[in-house]
Amino acid sequence: MTAIRAAKRKNTAKDLAKKLGIHERTVRRYIALRRNDYESEAESRRKTAYNLHFKDGLKWREVAEKMNTTEHAVKALAKRYKQIDQKIGRAHV
Repeated sequence: MTAIRAAKRKNTAKDLAKKLGIHERTVRRYIALRRNDYESEAESRRKTAYNLHFKDGLKWREVAEKMNTTEHAVKALAKRYKQIDQKIGRAHV
């Protein structure tokens, strides 16, 4: 069983389990995103970081601000986009 309404949460599963008096794994099962939803979201974030920097010409700092994360994180996202997603795209052609 996965989340009825997928959303990022601020509380950890551990904290929520302690508060509710249930096992941490039970909380994770109830609130988890489906794997394909998670992978789709991750691919979208990687592509966004790559496109904002390399296609739109924004500086890494600007990309980080736009995506509400750190400069290091957007560099890593763009690097993974080149390593993972572009290779997959070429393989399907």
